[in-house]
Amino acid sequence: MLTTESCARTKRLAAPLWLWVALGAVGLLGSVLESSTIGSSPRPPSYRWWIYVPEGSYALAHVIFYSSMALFILAWMALGVHAAEGRLSVARSWIVLGLWGSPLFLGAPVFGRDVYSYIAQGELARRGFNPYLIAPKMLGPGPLLSSVASVWRSTASPYGPLFVGITHFGAAVASSSLIGQVLVFRALELPGIAILMICLPMLARHYGANAGVAIWLGVLSPLALFSAVSSAHNDTLMIALMVAALTVALRGARRWALVLLAVAATIKLPAAASIVFLTASQMSGASSRERWRLGAEALVIPGAVIAAVSELSGYGWAWLSPTALRIPTELRVLTTPVVSVATLISSLVHAMGDGVGTHAVITAAQDVVGVLALVIAALLVTRTRASNAPYLLGVTLLLVVVASPTVWPWYFLWGLSVLGAIRVQRSAWLCAVAAFAMLLVGPGGTPMLGGNAFYVTGPLLLGGLGWFLWHARWRCVLEGVDRVA
Repeated sequence: MLTTESCARTKRLAAPLWLWVALGAVGLLGSVLESSTIGSSPRPPSYRWWIYVPEGSYALAHVIFYSSMALFILAWMALGVHAAEGRLSVARSWIVLGLWGSPLFLGAPVFGRDVYSYIAQGELARRGFNPYLIAPKMLGPGPLLSSVASVWRSTASPYGPLFVGITHFGAAVASSSLIGQVLVFRALELPGIAILMICLPMLARHYGANAGVAIWLGVLSPLALFSAVSSAHNDTLMIALMVAALTVALRGARRWALVLLAVAATIKLPAAASIVFLTASQMSGASSRERWRLGAEALVIPGAVIAAVSELSGYGWAWLSPTALRIPTELRVLTTPVVSVATLISSLVHAMGDGVGTHAVITAAQDVVGVLALVIAALLVTRTRASNAPYLLGVTLLLVVVASPTVWPWYFLWGLSVLGAIRVQRSAWLCAVAAFAMLLVGPGGTPMLGGNAFYVTGPLLLGGLGWFLWHARWRCVLEGVDRVA
């Protein structure tokens, strides 16, 4: 609990607002300037980004980059104090977005190479290939293929048909320049950011939360800005449509909400979880006949939308095949909780003389955790009401991420964006994830955890799980209680 004196110190730290906004812009500018050296810039290095700082010491570049990141995170946290005090209006948020987003839009990508995979898939579609059947390596040697992360060069697209169509359009608009294509793909994410800026405050006001804090967490945070603007991750479009659907549903347009959620699922499939929770919230308190009608509409409307998009895209239904659904699970990194804990267990088993392979242990752990996550998610659905639907949806999306076979930082935005628009937005855990999750990968997009890091992360994760169970935090979740963690 904060004392009166500590609150006063916090308020003095946060004033004035525009000073912190300016310092945040300086921090972002510093990270952008160094991104041409250590970021996720195009390859080979001779293919220079148009904003270029001559190469010097890589060690010095890392010092400057992370110092700039620290300045930006500090400025963002101070801005959060202003938001909590009601001084970050929606109008001011647009200005902050412009000042903070512009350097990231113009600089080289940082913290991820997925945008090059998007461009490669769009280029395949532009040349008449089906990205669900043909991998980027078909493009042949060149800056584009070199810029795609090596682990995805031989992998077909794991995304929905609508997004593949968007990549086709993006590749066609700026087909002659890789840098131009990156800027175009960033521009394609801007409508998603705009939708979040409009809908998050509306959602927050409905549930009695702070609209400024909702934007601060869901749009202006380090995790959101670097994911949406710098790395141009398609999660932004999926989340934006999901939040828009929740907002539309509040106004009574339930069928249109189902349409929007189905469209979101044709970008990335996890959005389909929202259909279940939206329907469950409307079924609570309804008559038996009404429940049957709601259930039928929840199947027919999204099914029709998904079928129409799949057929009109011209790429067929391969995106829902078992092979395509397994693609995101193929890469096993220690930033994934299940992989980290399973690797620790495998190491301990090996130390005791058992010859069970690490791969087998990880696979078994993923299967067990996956089934457990589905059971918990189903239980949360049964407890869903109109009042707690966003809370349980956000919790379920975070549960899906934590239990996933492969976890990347931007996945946390799925649940964080929803939870940031309700009263639980005051949680220190949400703030910590929004501030620091992106640092789980390096500026070039490589996971920061590797080697024997599981000896540290594994026990920490098991200890955290034990704390969660010991303090009975799980009871609040299963009871559908929206409270600050």
